[in-house]
Amino acid sequence: MLGCLFLLFTVGLLGKLLVTPVTVYDLMAAQSPPQQPVWWEWAVLCAVPLATAFALTWSSGRRRPGRALALTAGTVLLPVLSVAVALWVRDRVGTGNWTLGATLESLAAGVAALVYRAVVRRRERGRPLPGEVWLAMVPYRDSGEAARHYCVVLRRRRGYAEVLQITSQNKDGRRDHLPLPNGGWDTVSGKPHWVEAGLPPRRVPYRDFLKDRPQGPCPAAVWRQLRRPAPAPPPAPRPRASAPGG
Repeated sequence: MLGCLFLLFTVGLLGKLLVTPVTVYDLMAAQSPPQQPVWWEWAVLCAVPLATAFALTWSSGRRRPGRALALTAGTVLLPVLSVAVALWVRDRVGTGNWTLGATLESLAAGVAALVYRAVVRRRERGRPLPGEVWLAMVPYRDSGEAARHYCVVLRRRRGYAEVLQITSQNKDGRRDHLPLPNGGWDTVSGKPHWVEAGLPPRRVPYRDFLKDRPQGPCPAAVWRQLRRPAPAPPPAPRPRASAPGG
């Protein structure tokens, strides 16, 4: 019984934070005489659901570089979704009691937020995402065979991911490799690692990823370099014209 009450309280509190602008606006409008929020009150009312949505979205996905776009989208989308659900419940229930209406709207918004979080977590479960280090059967460049290697996922494609292979063979001084710090993804071996850079990515079918979760995020500084477009090769020198009579 206490567990159910705590769950309802948690869901309701989460929903209340996400639909704060709606419930507070309704409460102020129900006063006698009716009141309206001023600009700084609107700023606070909007900041509360945005901060809540950011925290919920952050906890829904895996930590990796390049998450800024997904975090921004979730921070904006979740409050909009919650308000839409709350207004739908208000229209369906149609109660004139502010307390009862606000409670039902908050519970509905909280349930919608938890469903959203579950969908995001399920979508990311077992899926290689850009900016992550995974263990996979990575194909050789000069044959159709593959070997077990760590790799950095660059992009997702239909049926396969584009990756760059990681190696523990010393590649210092090579322009086609970058040193890859172990922090965040390899806390056991203690070996130095290098990752391909400036080379065409390799294609790894999703079935060839050997685990259902990543080793960890690619270090942010290396990821920025890997995402940077490769410099164009210098133009070939033009042949010198031969001297007349030569």
